[in-house]
Amino acid sequence: MNKLNKSFAFAAGIAVLGGISAQAQAVSGSLLTLKANNFSGTVWTDTSGNSDNATWSGAGLPTLDAGVTPNGSSALAFTGSSGGFELGTPLSAASGFTVFAYFQLSAAKFNSRNALTGSAFGGGGIGTLEYDVYQGKQGALVEETAAIDNGTAVLPTTSFSLIDLAINGSGSAYDLNGSPDASAGTGATFSHTLGTIGNNNGTGEGLDGLLAEIDIYSGVLTGSQIAQQEAYLTSEYVTVPEPSSWVMLAGGLGTLVAVRRFRRS
Repeated sequence: MNKLNKSFAFAAGIAVLGGISAQAQAVSGSLLTLKANNFSGTVWTDTSGNSDNATWSGAGLPTLDAGVTPNGSSALAFTGSSGGFELGTPLSAASGFTVFAYFQLSAAKFNSRNALTGSAFGGGGIGTLEYDVYQGKQGALVEETAAIDNGTAVLPTTSFSLIDLAINGSGSAYDLNGSPDASAGTGATFSHTLGTIGNNNGTGEGLDGLLAEIDIYSGVLTGSQIAQQEAYLTSEYVTVPEPSSWVMLAGGLGTLVAVRRFRRS
């Protein structure tokens, strides 16, 4: 098991032990944070602190769909068009990336490539990370050059999935809903900046589905950071479950102790 796979395995363990916390905090230092509820007109406002807002270019402007995630949050509805969101400042790919997305794949383009990231349209070059979903599986390519590897689990088309990719020149690893998805891959280095969300440089692999949030970090995050970001996104978009039996038991014991103390007094 290489370093990247260990990070994801550790992340999954922490997520299970820690459970879903309404107080979860996002990992600081993201290059880009795009949340659906920060979309207006043609501009998707970046809330990472870098003000790297994304502006829609081309056909098929997504719509903002309210109340579609498990806890009733909004998501952008992409239609697989030739358009995409172009970043104000493309992201350096020198150290690789860790990318998180809360996404529901559309059945309409299940067997086609759905690019989450790519180079800027007409941006003077290709060869950045194309993180996509193809035939229902998350995967990575050196954009329009070579496929790198992919996950093994098939994403549903009737519900959202939390998908993650950590990749650099030393290796790659995927996560699906807080658990490792496939063995670690060989990874890759990238020769061009990342400048588009929802398509690639060739404009032929437009995203089709619902995207509630995408977060991009430089380099490969640690296992604890991956777990933290997964917990944060889960608390943002998934309904917090009812208290588990051990929590209810703890509450019951606390009540019993209080009653006994009251009786003694």
